[in-house]
Amino acid sequence: AVACCALTAACTSEPATGATSSPTPVSTTPTESQIERQMRLDYEAAEKAYQSALAEREHQGALGIAKSTPALKASATGAYLDLVLKALRYAHDRHWHSSGSTRVLGIVRNGWHERSVQLIACEDSSGVRLRDKADNDVTAQEVRNYVQDLTVERVAGGWKVADVSTVVVKSFEGQPCAA
Repeated sequence: AVACCALTAACTSEPATGATSSPTPVSTTPTESQIERQMRLDYEAAEKAYQSALAEREHQGALGIAKSTPALKASATGAYLDLVLKALRYAHDRHWHSSGSTRVLGIVRNGWHERSVQLIACEDSSGVRLRDKADNDVTAQEVRNYVQDLTVERVAGGWKVADVSTVVVKSFEGQPCAA
């Protein structure tokens, strides 16, 4: 009978006198490894560099200028910086400015190395209009959907878009970066 009472007491939900309960932490998802954490942080920084470079390109386009500003140099370098400045100079030399903005439909993380990251971005530039000095719309009437294959490199502790390969597409259907 004493054994039954002891078992009954042990099976009750009441803690024994003087007992303390310390919950055991339960992990429902595995934590990210150190390398996964580094990759995530690098991709986030690379995406931020891309978005910053795009924003500065659009800012300068709206003003009709073409300068290697600190903001542009903070997020772009190499062939990508040269390409952005070339496009801005083309519009500047014709006394054009832009209005509207490019809509990024999606960004796909496409490769990671310790010093570089590959991103693929779908850009819809149909909302961007080019205007001349007389405010006439001089925007080309062709499709302006771009799939950008971007190389973003770690430079001096930060990330900068360094290169790009661009493909013009009629539709983003079937593209890896389409949302």
